[in-house]
Amino acid sequence: MKKFAMLLFLMVLGATLSTVSLVSPTAASGTGFGFNLIGPQSTKADSGPFAGDTLRTTGSGSFDTSSRSIVASGSFTHFKANGTVFDKGTWQATSFVSFTPFGGPNPGLQGGTLNFVATAFPDGGDPVPDLSVTINCRINAPSGFTGREGVLVGGDFTDVTRGATLFHLND
Repeated sequence: MKKFAMLLFLMVLGATLSTVSLVSPTAASGTGFGFNLIGPQSTKADSGPFAGDTLRTTGSGSFDTSSRSIVASGSFTHFKANGTVFDKGTWQATSFVSFTPFGGPNPGLQGGTLNFVATAFPDGGDPVPDLSVTINCRINAPSGFTGREGVLVGGDFTDVTRGATLFHLND
C-alpha cells in the first residue's frame, strides 16, 4: 500500500510540475501580446491645425511581433479647445509597425511601446486613414525612457493629459 501511495504522489507531483511549466511563460519567449486602454485616454494637441484640441480614445487589441499582425479597435471623441465636440467615431488598426517590450513582473503586467497605423471612422464622415498611433505603458520601463503613459495619435495629439495602459503576454 505504501508503494502505491508513493507512486500516486509522484504521478500527481509530475503532473503538477508539467502544468506549472505550461502556464508560466516568460516575457522573453512570447511574441503574442494584448493591450487595454484603461479608461478613456486623453491627449492634447499643443501645435498644428488642432492646437488646444483634445482627443479622447478608448480601445483594446492584440498583436503578434513575429507575424507583424495586429487586431485592435476602439472609439474616439475630438474636442475643440472650447470643449465642444468636433467629431467622434471609431478607429481600427490597419497595420503593425513595431513593439519594444519592457517586460514586467508577470505575463499579465507588461510594459512597452507599441506603434501601429490606424484608420478613424468619424460618425457620418469619410474615413481618415494612415494615422500613426503610439501606446506607451511604463511598467518596467528602462531608465532614461521619457515617454509618458498613454496614447499619442498622429503628429498633432502628442501631449498626454490622462493615460493608463496595459500590455499582457498572450502566449
